[in-house]
Amino acid sequence: MAWLSLAGLMLAAVTATATTTATSSRPPETSAERLHRKGVHCMEVIERPQCAIENFEALLDQRTRQRELLTDGMLRLLRLYRQTDREDEIAPLLRRFWDAGGDRRSRGHVPYSARFLPDDLDILVNVDPPRLLASALLERGGDPLRDTIFTCDPVKRHDIEVEKRWERAAAQASAEGRETWEVFYEKLDAQAERRREYEERRERRGRSTEDEIPPLVFAVACPLVEALALTDNRSWRRVTSGSHHRDRDRSVAIFVLDDLETRMAAATEQGRLLAVGPGRWRLPELDHPSPDIELAVLDRGELVAAPRSMLDEMVEARDKRKRRINRELDRLVGKVPRDTGMFVVLTPKALRQMGLGGMERKGLRKVLEAVLPRPKGLQVAAVAGNSLALFTRVPTDTAVRGRMLVNVANMILARNTRDDPEAAQMLADLDVAEAADRKALLASYVITPARLETMLWDTP
Repeated sequence: MAWLSLAGLMLAAVTATATTTATSSRPPETSAERLHRKGVHCMEVIERPQCAIENFEALLDQRTRQRELLTDGMLRLLRLYRQTDREDEIAPLLRRFWDAGGDRRSRGHVPYSARFLPDDLDILVNVDPPRLLASALLERGGDPLRDTIFTCDPVKRHDIEVEKRWERAAAQASAEGRETWEVFYEKLDAQAERRREYEERRERRGRSTEDEIPPLVFAVACPLVEALALTDNRSWRRVTSGSHHRDRDRSVAIFVLDDLETRMAAATEQGRLLAVGPGRWRLPELDHPSPDIELAVLDRGELVAAPRSMLDEMVEARDKRKRRINRELDRLVGKVPRDTGMFVVLTPKALRQMGLGGMERKGLRKVLEAVLPRPKGLQVAAVAGNSLALFTRVPTDTAVRGRMLVNVANMILARNTRDDPEAAQMLADLDVAEAADRKALLASYVITPARLETMLWDTP
């Protein structure tokens, strides 16, 4: 079944509104909705970029709680500015995104239990499944895209991947006058070669994927889906992970669910969860290196999974009503705009040790540390609308060094895109700028629906 375009959906909504009787309970179209509708019509139906830009710029000036319209309008403007050679307008747009979260602190986009995270955890990842699922990007992608991202069934994910790869190989084979199976297995061989080269590079650095312990959230999410009789990971209202950048045993996962207590009671009664003490449970046969992973509810609707000792720390902090989360981490989280489908935050220490800290030549590392700005952390926010955009912010210690980092980044991008056509294609929608106060590096990367499908199903 063919998918309707977003423009078609908007026009259908307008037609339905026009034929609604006066007694209908449907609210009238807001100014934000009207500007968004007109912008989409100009962009996708009559293909008038300037008309679309004018409407989306007016949309961003609206004071409205319909943040999903503002988000989609911003993502479309990024693409339109590029298409019309208005790159100078991109930097102010990036600043506008981060300024929206910088006027006051906001913690409403993370679970309440996150305030009790042990203070040595320096990485926080937060995912908002309902916001992602409500985006036009996932709506247009249909069940294959949603299932690929959220399913807990590896067989189902594999079948979708094979089917999509075959469809894309068939399209390429038809265009090139080749056999579908030839293109299909050619891509599989390329993928296997890329993986082999990746493993070799890790071995030369003394690292092995077999020794890595992934953050706890990845090991616990799907077993919890099964234990609580959920459909898949799209059932969660919020998923948050706190971890240490080096010590992967120090990891906590928080899951938010509306009917959590009811489902936990049923799971305990039927043996899918095992009670191990007052207010404590564990998942039977959990596949994780740490043998003492336990579960506890620290706030209504919020289930925390962590090693027993860490959970003891969090329970004690909750009982004493004491905020334990790393202050730098908490500050960075509070500066992330709330209308994000996902965001990642790293403290300065984590960013430094994960970047320059891994350099073998200590002399060169000291030189770079002296010349480059000292980052005050890293914030990456993923925003889903008609496309997916990654907004990155690296606050720095001084304005002069911030400008230096922007210039270095742009030079590296220019060189890579000049010498490597494949890199040029991948970096085509990457923009780098500086904040208004020149004390932060800003970047955005827009992933269109077509590019997302290529990354999932057609990239070696």
